[in-house]
Amino acid sequence: MKKSSILLVDDDEIYLFVTKKLLNSLSDDLIVNSFTDGEQALEYVHLCLSENVNLPEVILLDINMPYLDGWGFLSEFKKIKPKLEDQKVKIFMVTSSNSEDDIKKAKEFEEITGYVVKPIYEDKLKDILTEVFNTSLE
Repeated sequence: MKKSSILLVDDDEIYLFVTKKLLNSLSDDLIVNSFTDGEQALEYVHLCLSENVNLPEVILLDINMPYLDGWGFLSEFKKIKPKLEDQKVKIFMVTSSNSEDDIKKAKEFEEITGYVVKPIYEDKLKDILTEVFNTSLE
């Protein structure tokens, strides 16, 4: 069976560590990569495209990060989206911001599948994985 890929993009190292552990405990069929800023994540996406490697099926993206924040990542991702051909990437904003402005701005990006306010718990990760991969995790 092909392993599914998830990309975590967040500058909070503790969040990255805990979320990786949770995801790996939910399924043995996940490959979880992470970056601490949007610029690194964008370079990874470009590398996948240039080497004809499938992109992650799920990106969990924070808003506030150094160098290139979540909004900047989304703007750049939007530009390369036509090159993705039939690859489907589900992007979930996972952020500590419950600001109405951020929620409204997120709705302006058709690339965003969902908006999740931290902390993100195991149940919510299960819901995301079930939604994206159409499979129940028990």
